[in-house]
Amino acid sequence: MIAPTLSSIPATSAILHRSFSKEYPTAASGQGVYIQDHTGRLVLDGSSGAAVSCLGHGHKKVIEAIVEQAQQMSFAHTSFFTSDPAENLASVLISTCPDVFSKVMFVSSGSEAVESALKLARQYHLCNGQPDRHIFISRRFAYHGNTLGALSAGFNPPRRDPFQPMLSQAFRHVSPCFFTRDGLPGEDEESYVDRLVAEYETTISSLGSEKIAAIIVEPVSGATLGAVPAARGYLGRLRELCDRYGCLLIFDEVMCGMGRVGTMHAWQSLGGIAPDLQTIGKGLGAGYQPISAILIANKVHAVLERNHEQRPFVSGHTYQGHSIGCAAALATQRAIAEDKLLDNVRRMGERLSRRLKKETPMLKEVRGLGLFQAVEFATATATPPGSSIAAAVASTCLENGVAVYLCSSAVDAVLFAPPFIISESEIDKLVDVFVQSVKQTIEKAKGS
Repeated sequence: MIAPTLSSIPATSAILHRSFSKEYPTAASGQGVYIQDHTGRLVLDGSSGAAVSCLGHGHKKVIEAIVEQAQQMSFAHTSFFTSDPAENLASVLISTCPDVFSKVMFVSSGSEAVESALKLARQYHLCNGQPDRHIFISRRFAYHGNTLGALSAGFNPPRRDPFQPMLSQAFRHVSPCFFTRDGLPGEDEESYVDRLVAEYETTISSLGSEKIAAIIVEPVSGATLGAVPAARGYLGRLRELCDRYGCLLIFDEVMCGMGRVGTMHAWQSLGGIAPDLQTIGKGLGAGYQPISAILIANKVHAVLERNHEQRPFVSGHTYQGHSIGCAAALATQRAIAEDKLLDNVRRMGERLSRRLKKETPMLKEVRGLGLFQAVEFATATATPPGSSIAAAVASTCLENGVAVYLCSSAVDAVLFAPPFIISESEIDKLVDVFVQSVKQTIEKAKGS
């Protein structure tokens, strides 16, 4: 038997891919908003993967930062050392909201960030002498990650159902915040929020307010519901609720944060209501290295520090604060600031939304903020009746050279989250190919 070499291409893949039935093209290279497969075909990355590649592909300064850090030092365990990239990145992140956050913890994935935020919330209450606080309130059709704790916090049924017997009972789920879909006839946005807050109140009362550790929400829902921003006043009401009952407020901004909606943090676009703990990821390092983080408010940090000798926070990861990951993220954040990319996110987001609303066939709704937009289809008019088309549209888009992200089965929708560097002409191409693909999908459905 001849041993395989690094350059050899296996006849069959040894990878356990996400799907057993799907054929995956090989991504060979990337530049700007495009990915090139092994045949040389270019695909416009209309969703930045899963809202990750905010700087696009082949960004010279980020690559140089990675190489330089790898040459200096690849890894030093955080139980022994800190590092300049980690310290500098933490300072940059804190400087975006110096009156809100005072400390940062770096891990490697969104799921790890959520797990750590949940642990930090629990630790906060232990240090405050309130060990009964162990219950977390989240929302149905939320997504908070794929590890068991994060999966317990979220409520994406297809992901949860196989592992239901293994999930924690420390989580309760209330209604999502989706006014355009769930508002009652004649109900305005303020009354809708009143109704949702009343549900929280009832849930807290039934469980016992002394047992509630935190409320965790996505300020803008991700791919489970498709870029749904919190209703007007909703986040402020949750802040008031948490303050009244002594629990913490956690914002999961792994997908919607770090500039994706046009402000550094999504909550800054939704009334400026800040959380006690916030998870970030994806756009933090733009996909150049796996990295995520938890932003910690001074209120939480002060309690943890005051009690660290009696109750140390025992939770760590091998790759926590990884130097190369932090160097990549630091270069990413510097590029976003120096190139004023948030201005472009807002401008291109307006152009994307305007054209999608005007030109999408069979449209139910375009929603979202900045370069985080979803198109939901009016499936009631689909052919055959009642069928969904989003999956077919996403597949057709890829065949036509554009990648868009398929939302969950809870909505018949696709998600757009292109790189922050995208130009007007590239936005136009993204929409042109998408609209063409929708029309092709509808025609094919009529002929079947």
